[in-house]
Amino acid sequence: MYDAISKTWENEKNSKRLQDFEDLRLSKMVSYLSAVRQQLAETPSENVIQVDLLTQEGLNIEYMLRDLLLLRRTKIMNSVLQNTAPEGIMTLAEEEFYNRMQRGITSHIEFIDEVIAGSPAPTMKRKEKTEKTRQPEKEFEVDPEEIEYVMVRFLRAVEESFMGLDETVYGPFQEEDVATIPTANAKVWLRDGTVARVSPTK
Repeated sequence: MYDAISKTWENEKNSKRLQDFEDLRLSKMVSYLSAVRQQLAETPSENVIQVDLLTQEGLNIEYMLRDLLLLRRTKIMNSVLQNTAPEGIMTLAEEEFYNRMQRGITSHIEFIDEVIAGSPAPTMKRKEKTEKTRQPEKEFEVDPEEIEYVMVRFLRAVEESFMGLDETVYGPFQEEDVATIPTANAKVWLRDGTVARVSPTK
């Protein structure tokens, strides 16, 4: 796994294109880092050589993972600024970041247009809420318009149905079923290999 992390990092550094990087792959890297830290914690301090080796390994992994994710963030930001979609597969968190940046850039472009049009009070526009949504909201209530969805293919069966963040009941699902479910509900399954993302055909 150390070599896999190193290779992934090197590939990202040496390519202008965003490399394919899935949630499951990131999850395995994070688990490996946790295992190294745990092994270090359980190693007797008098075993100086082993402690030094594990300490350096942990530091190396931390550096590579951090730099990998920062490199990817820069590429995603550049894609938004150039009004293009990244070619590589993104993790769910990266895709959310990309979508939010896109919305922010669109809002800022509208702001610039208002300035050029001579609007007396140009502002960054926000989605206006109706009178109904201005009422005191219930605790943990989620605005349906703010829920994001992801299409996934089930690699393992999920035998029990579940309530989505949008209060819709989903499932059960058989292996190889394809479904679109709320992103928040998909995160854990993407990380443990229960599902894989399905990219829409371009």
